[in-house]
Amino acid sequence: MRLLNRSTLISTLLLLLALVISGLYIYDQVSEEVHDEIDEELLNRKLEILAGVQSQTVVENPPLYAGFTIEPISKTEYKHLKEHFEDIELYELIEKEHEPHRQLVTKFKHRDQYYRLRIEASLLDLEDMGEVIAYSTAWVCAALVLLGFLVNFLLQKRLWRPFYQTLDQLKHFRVDQPDALHLPTSSILEFQELTQVVSTLAEVNRRSYQQQKQFVENASHEIQTPLAIALHQAEELIQNPDLQEKDAQALGLLTEQLERLSALNKALLLMTKISNQQYADVGNVSVAPIVRRLVGEYEYLSEEKELQLDLQLDETMQVRANVHLIEILVRNLVRNAMLHATENGFVQIHVSNQKLSIANTARPITGKTEALFERFVKESSQRQSLGLGLAIVKSICEAYHYTPVIETTEHQFQITIQFIPDSFQKDSGAL
Repeated sequence: MRLLNRSTLISTLLLLLALVISGLYIYDQVSEEVHDEIDEELLNRKLEILAGVQSQTVVENPPLYAGFTIEPISKTEYKHLKEHFEDIELYELIEKEHEPHRQLVTKFKHRDQYYRLRIEASLLDLEDMGEVIAYSTAWVCAALVLLGFLVNFLLQKRLWRPFYQTLDQLKHFRVDQPDALHLPTSSILEFQELTQVVSTLAEVNRRSYQQQKQFVENASHEIQTPLAIALHQAEELIQNPDLQEKDAQALGLLTEQLERLSALNKALLLMTKISNQQYADVGNVSVAPIVRRLVGEYEYLSEEKELQLDLQLDETMQVRANVHLIEILVRNLVRNAMLHATENGFVQIHVSNQKLSIANTARPITGKTEALFERFVKESSQRQSLGLGLAIVKSICEAYHYTPVIETTEHQFQITIQFIPDSFQKDSGAL
């Protein structure tokens, strides 16, 4: 729920609660006041009735419409009877139903005879008044809630407009783009501070990104150039016919380590570029042709190990990403499967339903499979393995919000990349 809607809802509910409590309080106070007035009226009628009875020789029951009754009681009942008020229901001939009444029950003595006096007064006015108060309160509540909701919503929407404009700017902000943020101005102090802080952070991030990007580019050039020169010189020395066998072996080992260091440097620089989102160009990429081409490139590995290849490729499946990164992802997975598959085993590659699944026969894996995504972690003893293949795969998956899942059995290793729908990728702004 949006902040504006939540604050409006909370204030509306609080207003409604306050109005309901106010209505109940008003009804309670009015009810108490009416009861007091009726009780006072009943006491006055009692005095009038008793005054009239004193002038009579014999106490007689009044007519039904008189609103009171007199009945003789014993001396014992007289002693135990306490004057009190009570709420009762009496049948009304006009309304043809039982209606609430207030009754005063008291006693008196006349010419050595004891009597109980009951005086009734209708509470219809109080009941009607309660209904009027309830309906009036309900209508007032509904009107005030509606009015408060509209005023609060419109007012808060206007007050929070700079915040949502700033949020919209941040959604489209990219550190690799030179466009500056055009944040809204506001007379509210908190929004002024927010604008200042966001502008500062955006500029610091953009400057840090540029510095890091420059460092990566410089490192790529400054490290790869000496490595290339060293490799070239080593290869030249190996071609020397006068080279002794011992020196040739040492140069071969040196060349191998230089090639390994060069590949390691390229892999680390690639992961840094992915983290810095330097592969911004995205488009619809068909995965099946890339898989088929890379399987052909590593066919020599399958022939050496006599592997059985099982390709099930959906030619229509596409993902929205940078084509170079998708090729790197597939290359690492295909190469790992070919390289680590056991001899006379199999490699299965399935592309369908927005998934890329690669399985191969393998030796049992010790430890947690999640650790294979970390840098320089490897289960194989292959010298050409750097331990960065799956780390690069993980970096690409994180950049595009893909989900990599590893499943292993005693003799099989399988990794599945769950791609996401194109619509979500467009909305997420990946890379």
